[in-house]
Amino acid sequence: MFLLRIIAYTHIIVLLTIGFEASAQRKNDDPKHENHYRKVKAESPEFTIEITEAHSQQEFTLVKMQITNKTDDFLYFKGAEPLLRYEFGEYHPTGGGGLFKGLNIVIDPHSSESQTLKVTGGNNFHVEKFSVLMDGFYRVSANGKVQEGEPFQLPPSVNDFKAGSFSCNLDKIKKETKETSVTFKFQYQGTQMGILQPGKITLKLENGQEYANDNRKERNQLLHSGENGKFNATFHVPGKVTDMQFANMQLIWKSTFSESEMIKLEPLSIDLELDPGLTEGKNK
Repeated sequence: MFLLRIIAYTHIIVLLTIGFEASAQRKNDDPKHENHYRKVKAESPEFTIEITEAHSQQEFTLVKMQITNKTDDFLYFKGAEPLLRYEFGEYHPTGGGGLFKGLNIVIDPHSSESQTLKVTGGNNFHVEKFSVLMDGFYRVSANGKVQEGEPFQLPPSVNDFKAGSFSCNLDKIKKETKETSVTFKFQYQGTQMGILQPGKITLKLENGQEYANDNRKERNQLLHSGENGKFNATFHVPGKVTDMQFANMQLIWKSTFSESEMIKLEPLSIDLELDPGLTEGKNK
């Protein structure tokens, strides 16, 4: 009887082992099976990175993250410069997502942005662990050298103007009784990093009153030499103050245009490892 029990237990163990091996083999053979990794947070003196979701199939790895700028300056992130490191090789991202210039994003002072990095180029990415060298961060002073521009007349007498290293062109204008909206195209022609801050523009009336740009959707832009951009400014003035359709007004640029040196920051290495529970749940 004792011998029969041993044989029975041995048979069960063998069956379980075969089942586990078969399950593991199916996962390795299934090109759509995903390995999901634990969330992780890391920080440098200038920024914090929180990897909120990362997973791999055989043919790619995708990493979603939130980047927080801890400084009083801008951070410029070149999304093609990080390095994903595996036992079988190292890969730079080739896609994912970004706010400006493909993979590149601008992170305002004390603000956060999301970014997604993706690597492809083989069929070995279905691994249990890898690391990400978060390279490609640059600091750009928010207090750069202001590029002075003459007040722009509305209605316009000319469409083109220069503000230091910026060459600008009026693209669209809409004047209504209580609202004026203008859109400009521009190019940065300097040798450092051009900074465009639409929130700095004001509208000045003939009586000297100034009104801020009400377009809060416009983002700050950082541009390399020769790069082009576009921005909009929208202003609202009560009808009892003036009718903007007929008023003589000026756009005052203040520190809308500036330029600063771009300083490379030290990279940050982050290790990612398999989350078994999350992996099982995501593959059901």
